[in-house]
Amino acid sequence: MFSKRSPKDTNRATASRRVRVLSRRLDEARDVHRLATDPLLGAVTADRFRISITRTLWFFLALGLGFTTTGVHDFLAGHLAPTDPLWWGAWLTEPALAGILVTLLRWESTMLAHGIKVTEKPVRYLKRVLLAATLVANVWAGLAPSRGTVSKGMVFFHLTIPIVVFLLAEVMPVIQQHCTTAREQAATSKPAPAPVPVPAPAPAPAPEVQAETPAPRPAPTPSPAPEPVPTQPKASTMAKLPAGVRTTITRVTEAAHAAGRAVTADDLTAAVALPEAMVTTLVAELNTTVNHHPVSA
Repeated sequence: MFSKRSPKDTNRATASRRVRVLSRRLDEARDVHRLATDPLLGAVTADRFRISITRTLWFFLALGLGFTTTGVHDFLAGHLAPTDPLWWGAWLTEPALAGILVTLLRWESTMLAHGIKVTEKPVRYLKRVLLAATLVANVWAGLAPSRGTVSKGMVFFHLTIPIVVFLLAEVMPVIQQHCTTAREQAATSKPAPAPVPVPAPAPAPAPEVQAETPAPRPAPTPSPAPEPVPTQPKASTMAKLPAGVRTTITRVTEAAHAAGRAVTADDLTAAVALPEAMVTTLVAELNTTVNHHPVSA
């Protein structure tokens, strides 16, 4: 059996090359729009953005703690010689305090990512004690350095960087919480309806070539009346729609007919976005056809 070509394929076959190229681009744009507005893609994009922001904040937090480590070491063992064991042990003080702070921040961020707010006072007090100790040690080392004179720049940065580290530690959980909220909103949002293209007009039928009528015989009998030319059936509205929309409408129609009732305009409007006039025409067409073939009595 020969497959019947749809009006859309017929239009493309008879259209110009530029029209065919633009039609393919339009189909591709519809597919890209459908994928770009998918809620799952929005959730994955929001989560990747959260991971990128978190890694950047951890990197700069590590840089700030590396600077404050020198201030704490100068505060504890700046007057000692490298041969003294305390000179080497002083380098571990700030990393130990920073390790506790980083572990606490990771735990708090994970809780907020799962929607659990951390409001206990001991958690807040522990963060403030750790950062206050770093701030005091750095400011003291800037105001009373073990070597050289007091530098205004060093005093300023030994005061500013610990404060920035403290504020960063407070801001990171908030960023995690807002990024999680954005991901949940993207995951629960409704996908954008597929755009329905304006149906192209059906091509004009080719003029029929009539055969030459033979010369009438001289017999007196009257010539038979010409038979009426059958009119070309009108192209169905269903055939003008894209393949994806036709599949959705077919599924809705089969479900309604399986339930023993006719398909309604509300059924089609809930499944696809179409103009009201087109929905009315489709309802009349679908209730007289099953799988796009006339219903037999």
